[in-house]
Amino acid sequence: MTLKGKFKYVFFDADDTLWENESYFREAEHRFALLLSSFVPEKEACALLEVKQEENIPIYGYGSKTFLIGMLDAAAEICGDRLDKDLYFSIKKIIYDLAYHEFHLMPGIEEVLKALHGKYRLAVATKGDLLEQMTKYRESGLYAYFHHIEVMERKSTEDYLAMAAKLDIAPEEILMVGNSVKSDIAPVVSIGGTAIHVPHEVTWAHEMMDIPASDRVIEVKNIKEILGFLL
Repeated sequence: MTLKGKFKYVFFDADDTLWENESYFREAEHRFALLLSSFVPEKEACALLEVKQEENIPIYGYGSKTFLIGMLDAAAEICGDRLDKDLYFSIKKIIYDLAYHEFHLMPGIEEVLKALHGKYRLAVATKGDLLEQMTKYRESGLYAYFHHIEVMERKSTEDYLAMAAKLDIAPEEILMVGNSVKSDIAPVVSIGGTAIHVPHEVTWAHEMMDIPASDRVIEVKNIKEILGFLL
């Protein structure tokens, strides 16, 4: 299959497509479980944290701040009145380290952007906290390649339709590249767009779902393979 000449824009997911992200959240989760290991087994702490995350995402959205709220909610339930000041600040330190971790671009991404730049309008389509996403975007040094960045609330079909309207393109003109089936693939395909799935070795359980059966979904093993479809 070739996509050459069929699209004006190529949209890229940010976290775990442009730069490493999920592995740092899993490391933070592990640190949280260790911190509470004198109260409950680590698996139990992680399971409760996941529950609290799912409860809080519809209210607070995505990102490290919501992760902090989830940790504090889980800790309060586990520790009760034993949640003291030191434990509170230790949890907060985990989130601080998460927000300001060492930054790593995904392997091959800059090579891909250089090859596509000037041939397509490249755009970032991400979700989460605006400040957090824009900080990572600036830190990445990749902004020179991109025509537009869209920070959505949830990457729902409505979010993608709004993005298409903003950029004056039809939904079927969206070509999305990303690692999350739930956020990057399924909603785009459902509105008539095309999606390229680039898997990441670490996937958040919240983002897992089956890849939709469609001839508008392309699966590759690494980001460099998309050049064979676009050039």
